[in-house]
Amino acid sequence: MKKNFLTSFFGASSQKHNNTNQILSTISSLSKRSNLFIYSAVDIYHHSQEYTIPLIIYDEYRGLYIFEIKDWSYDELRNATIKKASNTLHSQNTLSYHSMHKVIEKKLNEIIHSANVPIFNYLIMTHLSSYEYQSLNESLKENLPKKRIVFNNLNATEILTKLQTIEESKRSFGTSKEVFGTLFTQYTILDKENKLSLCNEAQKEFIDKELDTLTNITAKPKSGKSSILLLKAIFEILKNPSLKIIIIKPTRLAKDILHRQLLEIIEHGIIEFNFEHLEIMTPFEINKKIFNDSSIEIPPKLIHKNFDLADLIMCDDCNFIDENFIAYLKYMQKKKKLVLVNDMNSQSTCQLNESYLSQDKKIRFHKTNPYAKALNIIPNLLNHIDPSNIVVVSNSLNREKLNEDLKSFIKAKAILLDSSTSLASQELNTLRLVTYKDLNEISYSHAILLDLEATPFAEIEYAIDTAKENVSLLYEEESQMINDLKEKYESS
Repeated sequence: MKKNFLTSFFGASSQKHNNTNQILSTISSLSKRSNLFIYSAVDIYHHSQEYTIPLIIYDEYRGLYIFEIKDWSYDELRNATIKKASNTLHSQNTLSYHSMHKVIEKKLNEIIHSANVPIFNYLIMTHLSSYEYQSLNESLKENLPKKRIVFNNLNATEILTKLQTIEESKRSFGTSKEVFGTLFTQYTILDKENKLSLCNEAQKEFIDKELDTLTNITAKPKSGKSSILLLKAIFEILKNPSLKIIIIKPTRLAKDILHRQLLEIIEHGIIEFNFEHLEIMTPFEINKKIFNDSSIEIPPKLIHKNFDLADLIMCDDCNFIDENFIAYLKYMQKKKKLVLVNDMNSQSTCQLNESYLSQDKKIRFHKTNPYAKALNIIPNLLNHIDPSNIVVVSNSLNREKLNEDLKSFIKAKAILLDSSTSLASQELNTLRLVTYKDLNEISYSHAILLDLEATPFAEIEYAIDTAKENVSLLYEEESQMINDLKEKYESS
């Protein structure tokens, strides 16, 4: 049996066998006992191309390890020889993954301007032991060096020792966030401040999973839920370019912010993407498209009429959207796929509860005249904090009064943020006066909250949880609402 090194050895994916998962599980366990970061069965997207790697590992001080999986047995290999392809002759080791090296190096260079991350090729032999290897033909041993093979009888310690034979560099080749965040667009969160982070396990699991007809995600503010919906939509379309997907956001402003984030993800990932297959819309726009009516109410005579809007609809922040609209989405997508986020009337099938925000946020309760206290806190904050990091949340009447007093007495510039208007028409880089209904997708570090008694608990909760650093809750009298808030937030 002769095998051409490129066309056969790194050709089509081999059939999955029972012990493949066991070997991959053993390798994956190394991330818990070392500084290795590991992805299995992962795709790299670059421009219009897709490349699949069965397993990739990153060591910040050694480089990238890329693996191919083969199920050749000893009986198949004992009389075999391997002919080395010409483009492997200059490889730093004799296992060749030549084209993949070029893709990885090019993407790293184009995005983080670093093509000097070393790349090492390894092979997982699911049906060959280290003892059987000793009896193989010398040409096989020359082209399949033992130090680059994970045999099926190796334990985690032996595999780790094999990987660590690579000489350790004195300097870092970049953090895992920088390297994997460059290579894997579908697992890289690029938030509203363009800060990059890798998906956690729950987020990655949702992106990878085959969706059921109805999926309801329960997610906390700042759990990355909106970014994960974007990544899921992008990944689904990259896998199947014919899909039509709609993401629904509660307000026009939230829609525009998410759309801007979409553009930044595509640009950062350097991928070709058909924007015609992904729309971000509001409930009003959906109703306008279906019924030629932008009101939120579904016309009774059309409540049981089906419309073919998309193969997949993902509705974010259902708790901010009218229940009748959500009910109609469920009816309309009953034969297709629907993802809801925080729908209180559906059973949770997926949880995203890990927040990427700091957990040492300061939450202060002030029993005082709320309006006067707000006018006292605002100038103090403005003295040492960028105005764009501050929001003052109240009802519409107090918002108007605060705006006038800020102009007259404090000479502070503020905007009355309106979530029903476009992002382009509003200046978000200043102090923002908002109602609780306007907060969806808004980013801020410091929040001053008024009018607590007249506001649903869930909306106050959202305002507190979305703040990154400090929250001041202003109230005049003790009440059950205040006690409930104190019980939840003072203890934490």
